[in-house]
Amino acid sequence: RMGKSGSWQTPQGGVDGGPKQETVIEAASRELYEEVGLKNNDHVILEQIDCELPVPLKCKYKTTGTGSWLEKEGFVGQELNWVIFRCANSNLERDPSQMTNLSGLNGEDPEFSAVRWENIDWVVDNVWEKKARPYRVLQEALQPLMKRWDERCAEPLFTGRWARDASRSVGVVEGLIARGLSEEKATKKAEEPYIQDWQQHRDKREWSVLTYDIDGETPRRELLYPLGDFEEVFEGESTLFGGTDGGVVKRSCFYLAEIDADESNPIAHVTVSETPRGKEESLRYMKNG
Repeated sequence: RMGKSGSWQTPQGGVDGGPKQETVIEAASRELYEEVGLKNNDHVILEQIDCELPVPLKCKYKTTGTGSWLEKEGFVGQELNWVIFRCANSNLERDPSQMTNLSGLNGEDPEFSAVRWENIDWVVDNVWEKKARPYRVLQEALQPLMKRWDERCAEPLFTGRWARDASRSVGVVEGLIARGLSEEKATKKAEEPYIQDWQQHRDKREWSVLTYDIDGETPRRELLYPLGDFEEVFEGESTLFGGTDGGVVKRSCFYLAEIDADESNPIAHVTVSETPRGKEESLRYMKNG
C-alpha cells in the first residue's frame, strides 16, 4: 500500500451515500475497479457462500491513534464488511501484476504500488498493525470457505468418457488453420471423432486422461493433469504443439470460478499450454447438467 512502506492490504473503501446509496457489494465492486482495475463478473466473480461461517464477514474497530481521516473528522471507529470474490481469469491467476491497473481509475488517486497473491496467514502477519483485527476476523471466516472450494474442486465432475460433438463446435476449423493446416485438412480433422476417458487421480483434484484414436477404441495417449506447473514431452508430429520432431511443452493446471458453469458447482478446470505456436488455454466445466 502506498504511504505505508512494507504494508500490504486488500482493496477497500467506503460505501457511497446519496439519493441512491450503494450496497456493500456494489461498493466493493467499484473499489476493486478503481484501485486495481478488476471488474466483477469479468476478472472475478462474487463468492458463492453455501456453508456456515464461524464469524460474520464484518467487524467494528477503533480508528483512534491511526492518524486516518476518520480520526481527524471526529469518528472513533468504523464497521468493515468483507466481500469475497473468486478469480475467474487465468492470466490474473498466474500473474496479477500483468492484469491489474494501479493508476487509480474513475478519477481516484492511486493507492497501491504492487499486487500479488498471498495466503491469508501471510496477509494477517503483514497487514498494517492498526488494521490487523478485521483481517484476523477474515482469517477465521475464510476457513470453511477454503475447505468448501477444495471440496468443489475434488468433485467427480468430469469422470467418464467424453466425445466431441462436431455439430456444436465453434471455432475449431479456424483454430486448426491457425496451427498451420489447410482449410480442407482443418475441416476434415474438426469432423473426426475425439474421445477421451477422464478419471480422478489420487488427490481427486488431479486428472488422468486417456485419449483414443479416431476409432474410439485404440488408446493414443495417456496424460496426467497435475495441479500447478509441469512439462509434457511429445514425440513426432503434433498439430497442437507444432513441429514434426517432438519437443517439450510447458503447461499449468488450476481451477477458476466460472460464470457460465452450473450454479451447483461454478468452477472450471483450466489448462494453459505454452507451445511453439503460442499460448493455448482450455477450460472444462459443467453446463446444463
